[in-house]
Amino acid sequence: MSQLITKATASPNDLLAPLSGVIDLVRSNPTTWPSAILSNVLIFIVGSPILVTGLSLSGIAAAFLLGTLTWRAFGPSGFLLVATYFVFGTAATKVKMAQKEAQGVAEKRKGRRGPGSVIGSSAAGCVCAFLSINCVGGKALSHLWRLGFVASFCTKLSDTVSSEIGKAYGKTT
Repeated sequence: MSQLITKATASPNDLLAPLSGVIDLVRSNPTTWPSAILSNVLIFIVGSPILVTGLSLSGIAAAFLLGTLTWRAFGPSGFLLVATYFVFGTAATKVKMAQKEAQGVAEKRKGRRGPGSVIGSSAAGCVCAFLSINCVGGKALSHLWRLGFVASFCTKLSDTVSSEIGKAYGKTT
């Protein structure tokens, strides 16, 4: 009986210890695979209402892999770049969606992208992330992989926004 009372009266420190471990893992620098996975899980749980507006279920799964790879390679700043690409790209896709659907030029599934789109949009960035994680070229090339990663998503965002806005406001598609 006394064991039950002892367990029931755990101190607040006993309850906060696991949370502290989680926070330490997320904040680890340099990032690790476990920290990348945990960070991505937490972000995807919080961001799920936004994710479902722009991705199919299989697209979310592909995006989870991309997010984990990105966090592992480039940390929160790399993840923020990909998230920014997703938000602005999705917003541009939704511009005048009814008009684009009527013209037959809209993205399928009301603009919700699937895994093919996620993988196709991120392929060059993923190559840069893998090269960075594996320290190909050592420190001398690490900045090149980061630059390639940033350039790939900036290029893809400009392509997505220009084509989606062009479909909405242009004379021809």
